[in-house]
Amino acid sequence: MADQKSDKVVLGMSTTAAVAAVMAWIAASKKVGAAPGDGTIPSEVVELIVAIALSADHVDQNTLDIINAVNELSLGSGRGWPENAIGIRSLRVQIVPTGTQLPDVLIPDGMALVIKAYPLNPGWLQVGESLSASGSINQSWPLIPNEIVWYHVKNANQIYVGANAAGCFACLTVEQKGGGG
Repeated sequence: MADQKSDKVVLGMSTTAAVAAVMAWIAASKKVGAAPGDGTIPSEVVELIVAIALSADHVDQNTLDIINAVNELSLGSGRGWPENAIGIRSLRVQIVPTGTQLPDVLIPDGMALVIKAYPLNPGWLQVGESLSASGSINQSWPLIPNEIVWYHVKNANQIYVGANAAGCFACLTVEQKGGGG
């Protein structure tokens, strides 16, 4: 019963708003210098008001249908993002100029591996999908000191990192669902 009353109130408000908008438009038109006449509303405006009033019921019902459909959606945990992690794993890996495969570190679903170029590196890193890619500026992602990049991969060992100078390091971190280590 309350829903029917609120639907009628919404419909009445929508129709009233549409009529008010049309009336404001008519009033504004007269200020600009409407042609002299007998003071009647043009038939086009009347048709517009009727069309708005007749369609307002459908618009309000369609809006309610959309809201109800959105409320019924369920995304995994119901929140739309992964559960919070229980721990982290972080390590520093020395990178040789010819390229280094990152160590075996599992990345839980929904988490990302973050790779940071060590802040005191004497040069930049090159991140690639293979040993040869990590040595090519045309097939790798460059990281200057203190810059980061992250990847949603299953394991860190899928990534190779090269360097343009000796003495460079990559810092890795990833959240762990079952605790660090």
